[in-house]
Amino acid sequence: MPRTRAGARLPGILGVAQLIREHRPLVARTLRETFGVGLSDLGGALRWGEARLLIEAAAGDPGTALGAELAGWAYPASIRDLISLTAQIGDPKASKRVMPWALQRPATAATSDEVAVAQAQLEDEIVFT
Repeated sequence: MPRTRAGARLPGILGVAQLIREHRPLVARTLRETFGVGLSDLGGALRWGEARLLIEAAAGDPGTALGAELAGWAYPASIRDLISLTAQIGDPKASKRVMPWALQRPATAATSDEVAVAQAQLEDEIVFT
């Protein structure tokens, strides 16, 4: 769960809300790819308590987009993926160089603040008639 400014962990739903705010694209992608639900399901088909359990599980799994980001990995990879990659390469020294924790994370074109501002502007500009 995310930390407050003082370093304490935020409890339950507040922590989930903060994690969603800070990593919205990755949380949305992870919920959709891993669990087949989206952020738009929150409060309806997906209750906040269940969302908390799913997001906490995904955050601790580097095989998900969210878990890989929080772990500082360059790409998501499960244990099965890593074993397969190591077996395919065959050379332990060479395989260590392509592991997700050894590679640089791809640079993003925009900061999370810039993305949040753009999303807010988009939401303000969308009008259904």
